[in-house]
Amino acid sequence: MMRKYLTVITVGAVLTVAVFAAASSSQKPTVTVGDFAVKVSSAMGQPTMSPSAAVESLKSLGVKIEDPSAKLTEGTAAKILSDLGLRVSSSAPGNTVTAAKADQLAAVAGLASSASSISPDTGLPTQCLDNKNRGRCNDCCVVAFGCTLGQACEFSTPCAKFCKQVLPPGQQSPSDPIP
Repeated sequence: MMRKYLTVITVGAVLTVAVFAAASSSQKPTVTVGDFAVKVSSAMGQPTMSPSAAVESLKSLGVKIEDPSAKLTEGTAAKILSDLGLRVSSSAPGNTVTAAKADQLAAVAGLASSASSISPDTGLPTQCLDNKNRGRCNDCCVVAFGCTLGQACEFSTPCAKFCKQVLPPGQQSPSDPIP
């Protein structure tokens, strides 16, 4: 059963990287390799504040990173994820990666890094609940199942219901103690 989820996550990573080729060519903010390392390390449960610390953390896992200050390209992102054990590829390895795409890829890496991130009750990725925003939780969830953001996905409704657990800012769970 866990193998099925890891396969889905791997397929999601491949599809997410493939989406890069279909992205519009308009100028969007890009991230550096070091920024991506911070996102990936954080998603894998090893939060680091600086790009250099994140790069060292990933290097300890066998990831080869040459220039943390370089702009992140699809090819570099695919290589980093591949070094982490995910099967990924890119049809346009020279294209730069936007911050939103980097977030999606980091979420997939985080989901794949922990087998315990799948809820045995619902089969949905519990790590997505760490997002403090329902929308980001939902994006994380559907991407984990290989769906492309902004397109119809059979997991959209279950993910939306699952992410209702993420409370809006300032709202407390009824079980939380009153401060």
